[in-house]
Amino acid sequence: MTRVGAWLLVLLASCSAVSCSTTPNRPALQPVTLPDLTSVDATVGAQIRERFQTLEQKRKASPTSDLDLANAYGSLGMLLHAAEFFDAALPCYLDAQALAPSDVRWPYYLGHLYKITGKVPEATDAFARALALKPDDVPTLVWLARLYLDQGKPNEAEPLLTKALSIQPRTVAALAALGNVQLAKRDYANAAARFEEALSVDPEAVSLHSPLASAYRALGRTADAEAHVKLWRNSDILFPDPLKQELDLLLESGLSYELRGVRALEAHDFPAAAAFLRKGVALTPGTTALGRSLRHKLGTALVLGGDTEGGIREFNEVVQRAPKDQFDESSAKAHYSLGLIMAARGQMAPAIDHLTSAVTYNPTYLEARLALADALRTNGRDEAALAHYRVAIDINPRAVEPRWGAAMALARLRRYKDARDALEEAIRLQPERQELSLALARLLAAAPDDRVRDGRRALMIVDQLFKTNKTTALGETMAMALAEVGDFGQSVGIQREIIQAAQKAGLAADVRRMTANLALYERRRPCRRPWEDNEALAAPLTRGS
Repeated sequence: MTRVGAWLLVLLASCSAVSCSTTPNRPALQPVTLPDLTSVDATVGAQIRERFQTLEQKRKASPTSDLDLANAYGSLGMLLHAAEFFDAALPCYLDAQALAPSDVRWPYYLGHLYKITGKVPEATDAFARALALKPDDVPTLVWLARLYLDQGKPNEAEPLLTKALSIQPRTVAALAALGNVQLAKRDYANAAARFEEALSVDPEAVSLHSPLASAYRALGRTADAEAHVKLWRNSDILFPDPLKQELDLLLESGLSYELRGVRALEAHDFPAAAAFLRKGVALTPGTTALGRSLRHKLGTALVLGGDTEGGIREFNEVVQRAPKDQFDESSAKAHYSLGLIMAARGQMAPAIDHLTSAVTYNPTYLEARLALADALRTNGRDEAALAHYRVAIDINPRAVEPRWGAAMALARLRRYKDARDALEEAIRLQPERQELSLALARLLAAAPDDRVRDGRRALMIVDQLFKTNKTTALGETMAMALAEVGDFGQSVGIQREIIQAAQKAGLAADVRRMTANLALYERRRPCRRPWEDNEALAAPLTRGS
């Protein structure tokens, strides 16, 4: 064999199926091979083989640009990554990055791949490269900061998180990470403030109760620390991350269809959501956590699309497959959904049963806890309702709804001083919520307890509210306050005006109540009932289903 023939044989041998480059200035590429696909779903295996064939075709085509080839390598890498074939995905990403060094996707996905395989220094370098290409990308800022924290480098993490929050101030993951930075730097007061803020944005971020408890303990707030330790559960803190979401959506799998269904739900495209979720249900056993989650979301899509009975069937499927005596988010949500439907139909006994099951499966489920408390209060069980409102306040101390509900339950129990204190604390936390100030004014104007009534303070509150809002409820409260301070002339005049307004609006029940109070004022007697029972049952805020 001639020397030329020998060199040709060597050259051909070095050109493996996916590693040879015929472009003179193209960087050297690593060989890519398919893993054993027998362990994956048939649809996923077919997807991977199809992308590998596409890469083969791109590699053999002449000419193929570096960018096109990079996309083919990266696309296969993403699919292998999503299917958890991490070793096989790595050379794909490295080749894509070598061919397209200015494409932020490849160092970004490399960062995630290295992170999930425990290669922290390599992950840090990869995310740093991604950030250099896209300096204002909030997900990259957060991921890189988290890695610095994992390596005990809070000073490197802090400016990244500060920048992320300057771009997106309500990013829970960034608030939580900044809290951990401040915890590491022993700045316990600011750490607690960051964790509190994160929980106020997302009460479901229950994993934050543990570091918040640590901050409280360091501040000497032992009781607060113990309360939050009890609320802790291990959970991920998710945040909007378009590139990672694209990775998660790749596979033709139950999880991928769930994610697509969620996207359609968020876009209010309920038929599309139901279609995606049905495909996921078909692929996923109902006895698994994912199977229950898919069925609950399918039920939600059906209800929102107008098929309530279809939704009930799906929710009942979840309930029947629920594990016994253990935390299960989907089972909690299915019971919550059924509880809301039963309550809307006036079927309070089954509603309370379902809502009780919801908080049993997830004790920190704030919406379910509030719905249960409201249902118990509606059913005249104020003491039981009060206990659940208090738990809801522990879950999220800044939430207005449980404090309002607790105040109404306390008023119905004739514990007017406690009701006043609950409203004052709620106003301190959220002074912009006018319905809270209105409720406090009414309590100050008409509470039967002499120690609680303060007509002049009630008038001050109402006068302030009148600057921005004029409603029959506000007018009625002003008439109560005027009667309490002895100005029955103005009280009668205002009460007559609001009765006329209520008559025009067709509010017959309100007219009857207002007419009874008018008769009191005309006899120069103040009102001593801040609310009728049906008024105290009505929640001022609307919660989602």
